[in-house]
Order: sequence, then C-alpha cells, then structure tokens
Amino acid sequence: MATYKCGNGGMISIQNLGTSLRVAGPDGWTEEFAASPANQSSRYQAATHDAIVIDGGEALVMKKGSRPLTCRR
Repeated sequence: MATYKCGNGGMISIQNLGTSLRVAGPDGWTEEFAASPANQSSRYQAATHDAIVIDGGEALVMKKGSRPLTCRR
C-alpha cells in the first residue's frame, strides 16, 4: 500500500494486487484498475474508463469528466 499526495491537496492510496491496482480517493471512492495492456506494470484502466499511470514516485490519475491529477509519494 502506498499513499500519494495530490496536486489538489487530497491524497490517494494505491494497493498493488499484482496484475491490478485498488485505488482509494479522498472523497471515499474506491476503484479497481487492471493492467492495460495486461503484460505491463505502469498503465492501468478501470471498467469506467478511468485510468492511472504509475511512473516512479508519481501517479497520474485520469477520471472521466475531470482534469488529470498528478499525485506524488
């Protein structure tokens, strides 16, 4: 489990489940993201078409209808 501080002042928690991630946001949302494509470990997409990209200590969170959000460990 890793905690990231986001540019909007909020925080997210990311739990690595192997081939997927479980992400919990500041307003109580929780979402599962599967590796996309399945054989890699930095890009993930949820069934809602939300996406997250992990790059070192940064996570770029893209939720439908919102501006991308950069979060750092």
